[in-house]
Amino acid sequence: MKKWSFIAISLLLLASIVSACGGKSNNNEAQSSSPQASGETGAAAPKGKITFAYWGAQTEADAIKQAIDSFQSATPGIEVESQWIQKDYLTKLQTMIAGGTAPDVILISGGDLPGFASAFQPLQVDGSLFSSPTLLDSMSLDGQVYAAPFVIKPKVMAINVDLFEKNNIPLPSKTEPMTPEQFYDISKQITSGEGADKIFGSEPLWLGNWIYAFGGQYYSDDLSKSTLGDAEAVAAGEFIVKTKLEGLVPNDTERKGQNMTNWFLGGRIGMYSDFGPWSLPQMADVQGFNWDLVPFPGNGGSKEVNGLAMSKDSKNAEAAQAFITYMTQNEEAQKVIGGNKSAYGIPVLAGATSSFESIFPDKNLNAFVFAAENQHVQEAQKRTNEINNEMKAIDDMTPIGIGDHDVKEVFPRVAEKIDKILQQD
Repeated sequence: MKKWSFIAISLLLLASIVSACGGKSNNNEAQSSSPQASGETGAAAPKGKITFAYWGAQTEADAIKQAIDSFQSATPGIEVESQWIQKDYLTKLQTMIAGGTAPDVILISGGDLPGFASAFQPLQVDGSLFSSPTLLDSMSLDGQVYAAPFVIKPKVMAINVDLFEKNNIPLPSKTEPMTPEQFYDISKQITSGEGADKIFGSEPLWLGNWIYAFGGQYYSDDLSKSTLGDAEAVAAGEFIVKTKLEGLVPNDTERKGQNMTNWFLGGRIGMYSDFGPWSLPQMADVQGFNWDLVPFPGNGGSKEVNGLAMSKDSKNAEAAQAFITYMTQNEEAQKVIGGNKSAYGIPVLAGATSSFESIFPDKNLNAFVFAAENQHVQEAQKRTNEINNEMKAIDDMTPIGIGDHDVKEVFPRVAEKIDKILQQD
């Protein structure tokens, strides 16, 4: 009996050890889930103070502040010190990192992430939690996730409904993007008048959006080669030049010092293709102006994804992780971010997008949701400054900017120079 009792006790002890090891492994794999977010009660809740750095206009900062308050109400043991950086965000962030005073949690865009990833702690994040599988791609570098998706900022097209009706133009589909050719035809129909009274089809078109509308992109899928010289990119460039030379958009003189959003609201632009979620707070105060939203033409523009990263030097990593998890995976926090007329952007959780759409129930805010799910993610490279210096040739040498050289000649030359930069990595 003693022998069998000893064996039974040994087996029970072994089972307990195996169970404990298994539990530890699972916790490591799911370290992106805090006790508060997952509903666990067994583990001790993280405590202490963390710092959180972010940028944005007043309305964006207000939305973030509300989400922080929501977190602190749910997690009273953690104090969040806000560091709202209103100007020169990236420069000041670099200074803090270099000086050893990096915030625990840092707001970062997918386009800027490559230049800062070395200062961030790699994260374990479940991409299936978010509304689009591409969101996590924009928060990753070399296969490693460095930030959790927090908010999406795509571009859609706003239209002046009155100008469409005045010119007997059928309103565009709210769900199907118009083609670039349809955009051009409508721009010609809307454009009229001269001088200070002239009405334009659109604001000046930006290559950063329209290259995707034509099915192109800046780099190959593996980011190893510039595709600026490809037929799709060249076609986008030629289209931009065409609208400018034909007077369908304001020229350099007409646009100088002007705010195109104000021109749109003033009835001088029929279609505004550079409309982002940050424009919505301004629209909340507009009266007597008939507007709506439709999808971006063609294959759509690109979406900026902002994420929350953790400093690799954080002295309270558990609290920082709990904050990141709550802000990016808690539906109530995401509703705060995108659920009022100070909307910061489109929530990354599918369950919170209805709150965003309810901001203007009589407007087609689903165009933003469609864009957030389907647009190309912002492309990013480590040597951004060097690449941007080469990209200046497009404005300097072609009619897209102030030059007169053919887009077909300039784009491939710029692509070759960018390729030399990429080969240095």
